[in-house]
Amino acid sequence: MEINELKRAFMQGEAAESAALMQEILRGAVRAGLLAAMEAEVEELCGRKYYPDESSEYRRAGSETGSAYLNGTREAIKRPRVRHCEDGEVALAVYEAASDQRGIFEQVVASLGEGVSSRGASRLSKGGLSKSAASRMWVEKSREQLQILRTRPLESLDWLAVVIDGVWLSKELCVVVALGIDTQGSKHVLDFEQGSSESKAVVCALMERLAQRGVVEPEGRRLLVLRDGSRSIEAGVRQHWPQALQQECLVHVQRNVRDKLRQRDRAELDGLFKAWRESQGEPSGQEAFDELVDWVSERNAAAGIALKEKEDSLLAVHRLNLPSTLNITLLSTNLIENMLRNWREATGNVKLWKEKGDMVSRWSASGLLWAEAGFRKIRHYEDLPALTTALQLASCPDSLRSPGHEEKQLDQTDRKQ
Repeated sequence: MEINELKRAFMQGEAAESAALMQEILRGAVRAGLLAAMEAEVEELCGRKYYPDESSEYRRAGSETGSAYLNGTREAIKRPRVRHCEDGEVALAVYEAASDQRGIFEQVVASLGEGVSSRGASRLSKGGLSKSAASRMWVEKSREQLQILRTRPLESLDWLAVVIDGVWLSKELCVVVALGIDTQGSKHVLDFEQGSSESKAVVCALMERLAQRGVVEPEGRRLLVLRDGSRSIEAGVRQHWPQALQQECLVHVQRNVRDKLRQRDRAELDGLFKAWRESQGEPSGQEAFDELVDWVSERNAAAGIALKEKEDSLLAVHRLNLPSTLNITLLSTNLIENMLRNWREATGNVKLWKEKGDMVSRWSASGLLWAEAGFRKIRHYEDLPALTTALQLASCPDSLRSPGHEEKQLDQTDRKQ
């Protein structure tokens, strides 16, 4: 098609028709390039067409119908044949590469990573790839992804905060995931641990692996750990990072309290929680918290007592006296929940999780890395130096000393005596 005819076709067609035409043009260009490459290989072996190289041991042997993978689909092509004088037919390297299913490996893996089923990947290839072949390609790639996630170095980054949460894949299958925030405000998937529940043993196994890979409490500074109300996560963090400051997610607390109040009280409750989350520093945060507890206690005494018992973990960030711009990030586990939501999109086609073998680990690693690819820095990361300073042990107020830290200090005193 001449350039003027091509331009008229684009001008006259709709957007969808123009896109389809462009795809057809590109496919034709790839096809022509493949045929030209095969012909060039034949000429190198046998000489020019109709002018054979008499000194060569290779001879043209006509052509036959074959198939090649073009733009992710299998298409029929007419391939040339070459014979060796003594050894018979010779395999052309260009054709071998074009007809190998490995040629669409990346396209298939990308489709499966975006949530397309193996059956769907087979249909997209127009029959050029079986469902089982697509599945085998995914197993190979996901194992590679698991290796990447579990072996990349973590000790080189300066960690400020770690977010820990669990996601249930079935009634008896849970994956606990850790997300790290460095001093520059960048987010990183750290690791995960598979278990039958969000137990302390599972959390401790995850934290032991993190410690081996270099995620430890910084020298002279505490880590900030963001979590939900899980007692298992709380106990695991206290055991492995005794000096860590733990902040419980206010969004989870708000949901729990709402369920314990009458419908007509919930709008006012949401307003009190909003004022609390937006308050800056310890005085304002404490005042908003006390007001909330008093209000809730008048309507449900048990709920008010439960809030009061969690005061230290609910006010941990406020007591650091940080700019309120960081509250949206540090007062909830939304960072990791958004990541897990994206991960579920990538694993949505998995109907049966098989605990035997490495299926859960492979899919978890691939899904988490896929979600990480869309990460951006946290909001208002320019205010993180204030958090770095506030977490310094020398400037940490006594009200933020964790029980584990006090026990560690007492042990050191006893040893000195």
